[in-house]
Amino acid sequence: MMKALILMTRVPMPGRTKTRLMKILSGEECANLHKCFLLDLFNVFEFIKEDIDIYLTYTPEESFFLMKDYIPGYIKCFPQHGKNLGEKMFNGFRYLFNKGYTKLALMGADIPDIQPDDIKKSFEVLENSDVVLGPTTDGGYYFIGMKKAYENLFEDKLKWGNKSVLEGTIDIANGLDLEIGFANKFRDIDTKEDLIAFIEEIDNKKDRLDVVPYNTINYLNNLWSDKHYVKGYSKG
Repeated sequence: MMKALILMTRVPMPGRTKTRLMKILSGEECANLHKCFLLDLFNVFEFIKEDIDIYLTYTPEESFFLMKDYIPGYIKCFPQHGKNLGEKMFNGFRYLFNKGYTKLALMGADIPDIQPDDIKKSFEVLENSDVVLGPTTDGGYYFIGMKKAYENLFEDKLKWGNKSVLEGTIDIANGLDLEIGFANKFRDIDTKEDLIAFIEEIDNKKDRLDVVPYNTINYLNNLWSDKHYVKGYSKG
């Protein structure tokens, strides 16, 4: 059975990525942090690439040259197409289903601490489900897997980036009489509060991780060693 995972990401560029973190980080620091997320995910993918083909879909298309040099050679890349996030996600699925894959999943790039087993188990859940969703703590999802492309799951009426996305997607899936499975819940790092929680939690669990997100950890440790960032961290 042909399986593939699509990593969906923006090209890390100052002012164009992780903008909600610009309350405490500069645009350049946000872009560097996003790059660290990607590098940590690439380390995770090393442990699953023999069983699952890895793709990366990116935007904006004309800026791909800024990231292509640090993407591992086994990852195949293609640009995002669509008017909104849902359309871009569906087009990614359709593109790869048309290549003959029978089990596909798409994930975001904001979960640097996800583990190889989390991804493998998500595909196992897909064996007995029509759709697999990986919930986030803010009410969205970071992972969606399918065995065929259900365009309705990416409808315009879903408020992408809003807390209602997971619930809305479940409602649509139920309306289509689809069997829904769930992957492990994670915190995606979008806001100052997410970043603070990640920093506080990662020290407690990194000894239990098979793949530690050291790029992200080390970058944040370097930032927070400066008093300026301690002040930003403590800001209400």
